[in-house]
Amino acid sequence: MLAFYVEWHQIFSRHVLKDLRYSLGVRIDLLFAEVLEGISLAQFASPALKTDYLISTIGKNDTLKFMLYALYELGGISEKQFLSLSLKAEEVGRMLYGWKISSEKRTAERAATTAGVRRKA
Repeated sequence: MLAFYVEWHQIFSRHVLKDLRYSLGVRIDLLFAEVLEGISLAQFASPALKTDYLISTIGKNDTLKFMLYALYELGGISEKQFLSLSLKAEEVGRMLYGWKISSEKRTAERAATTAGVRRKA
């Protein structure tokens, strides 16, 4: 994700037109920060909260992808830049979704184990 942000920042600071940079570009930059924050929160969250953080972060990543598409359609970035960024956004989304599924399975396994221990007692 950090390499994805670094690439975005280089494009944002050098190639995005000024009027788009200070409107849509700032919103995209904020979404990057929110996705990074969500990943960090999920990483250190309790198992009960982890899935909630991941769901929120997946939604923000999807919004980020849409905003990048809007910036491309408005002529703020080139097709080559858009494709490079969107591929990375898709990869981040797949990784977040996989992490969410894994977290849900672990939570379900813990609940089943806890229920089994309670029944035996």
